[in-house]
Amino acid sequence: MQKLKLAKILSPVAIKKKSIGVFQRVKLYALKSNSYLKIGNRVGISGATLSCYQKIEIGNNVLIGSGVLITDNNAHAINYWERKEDSKIKTAPVAIEDDVFIGARSIILKGVRIGAGSVIGAGSVVTQDIPQMSIAVGNPANVIKKIEFQIKTHLKKFK
Repeated sequence: MQKLKLAKILSPVAIKKKSIGVFQRVKLYALKSNSYLKIGNRVGISGATLSCYQKIEIGNNVLIGSGVLITDNNAHAINYWERKEDSKIKTAPVAIEDDVFIGARSIILKGVRIGAGSVIGAGSVVTQDIPQMSIAVGNPANVIKKIEFQIKTHLKKFK
């Protein structure tokens, strides 16, 4: 049985000037030597776990709440006789585009793409793609509203 390799546990003290693990430790698991985990600029992560077997990409300006799990794999096969073989683990890349907010205790499962500017409500389980500029909540997460950006209202705040 292969043990899970812990890529790194980031502590708040070790990364004072960064926004990963500011309040709670973040666990990043690279489960294979060729696992690909990309985290963009200005990403805030607190108390989350990322389990990467194949590929997880996180864009810029993303906020990930406490207790969030992002995984690109099933961790083990369903059938007990297949659990002995790592090759039976099902994987699919995860992509989280720019400006996404993922609420606390949410779970992002394999094969999911979350579109730019979207919000995932706390405690949601994301099992399918979420279009850009959407609010999705629930188990399984469903889009409940599209986010409309009104440029005139936004610009008035800065005058």
